[in-house]
Amino acid sequence: MKKIIGLILISVLQLNCNRVTKLDKILELEDETEIVIQIGEILWDKSKNDKNFESLNEYEKNVIFIEMLEGQVNNGGFDQYFFNSSGEYAHETLTALESINAPKIAELLNQAIKIFPTLPIPKDTEIRREFMQDTPETITDKWDKLDDQFYEYPENLAGLVIEYVKNNKSRFE
Repeated sequence: MKKIIGLILISVLQLNCNRVTKLDKILELEDETEIVIQIGEILWDKSKNDKNFESLNEYEKNVIFIEMLEGQVNNGGFDQYFFNSSGEYAHETLTALESINAPKIAELLNQAIKIFPTLPIPKDTEIRREFMQDTPETITDKWDKLDDQFYEYPENLAGLVIEYVKNNKSRFE
């Protein structure tokens, strides 16, 4: 009997070791953008009922924060990033960029943060928007210049996110 139980346990362990996860399949894709999108979909789905991404661990939050930054800046610049709920996580996003080893993009965000009318950037969206309503044109002009630098992608952001996920794969399963 002990021998049979032992064989069953060994079989179960071997199955788990050889198991290909959904994340493994995603990481095998060729298109970096598609990989990041699909990882993001998993994380957004996991956190859809959360406030402040409570169900995500630090590694998963880092990916979400970076995805929000990229999406918002590409859609409407740093102005839009700070105006929308994503701006609530500006300081956390700075840390996330450092975690994936993206110092150039982190510096762009850091410069955008320093330009914001008040520091630290308020977590409350309405308070942030009030500050932004009276934002002088000089601030928006500076953000526009940072937008242009961001659009040049001084670092392969998707590649860095993928490498980060691969290096910390157990934190995403």
